[in-house]
Amino acid sequence: MRSVSRTIPAADGTPLHLDLWLPEGKPRRVVAVAHGGAEHAGRYARLAEQLTADGALVFGPDHRGFGSSGGTRGHVERFEVYTADLRTVMKDVAAGEAAMELPWFLYGHSMGGLISLLYLLDHQHQAPKLQGAVFSSPLLGLAMKVNPLKLALGKVAAALAPRLALPSGIPVDAISRDPEEVARYAADPRRVDVVTAGWFAAMNAAIARVEQCVGTIELPCLWYTGTGDRIVDHTAIERVFARIDAAGERDQTLRVFPGYYHELHNEPEELRVPIYHMIRAWLAERS
Repeated sequence: MRSVSRTIPAADGTPLHLDLWLPEGKPRRVVAVAHGGAEHAGRYARLAEQLTADGALVFGPDHRGFGSSGGTRGHVERFEVYTADLRTVMKDVAAGEAAMELPWFLYGHSMGGLISLLYLLDHQHQAPKLQGAVFSSPLLGLAMKVNPLKLALGKVAAALAPRLALPSGIPVDAISRDPEEVARYAADPRRVDVVTAGWFAAMNAAIARVEQCVGTIELPCLWYTGTGDRIVDHTAIERVFARIDAAGERDQTLRVFPGYYHELHNEPEELRVPIYHMIRAWLAERS
């Protein structure tokens, strides 16, 4: 696997950092990665290593306000801005490293899962044409309890001071049961651990839209989550998935893994290997 990075401008000129992982030989498929909150695309190098072994070209931008991309830290006015950025990056990669005619897939984790769901609502049939999407612990509800006073203050701030930065509140030991992964995450200099009041309001609006419109997604999709997730509410994921009529007939699948933490792909090796196998098999069957 060979990795490269570069910066490309979003539609409004915001610089977006892009990580790419290239397979040996000619790519057989393309996987675009949308990372979660309080992290960046570079944390998906280990997953990319698995996917490039099957001939996938894997890439992902740091969302604006996160990682090495520009923008106000942890802020966005609407989550559709993230989907527009993702589309800009996908078209850039399609014009450069990856041919349009290859099978394309979208992989989104946590906040990136919510972004990916929104992307499908607006762009599922636009070029580069996607063959399907994978949603890892998609952010459709928080498992973390928010102090009612903080919640009330956040709503006021969203209207009066939307760029007010607040701690994300994500406990570092909630991402995984692998202590080495937790230590790397805690020490990661590219990690942004704040979000703004405006971001929180935008998140809630995005969740509401997905819950209302999820039944319009026509592409094959693999959803998965863990019951030990202390960050995203796995029951919210199950509730939203249940709104999809005849899910099995539409190649929509939900897998629930007992006890798994938030980053199922970063759990201890004996636990993450089955996750890798599941993803690789699902992509191969739909390429």
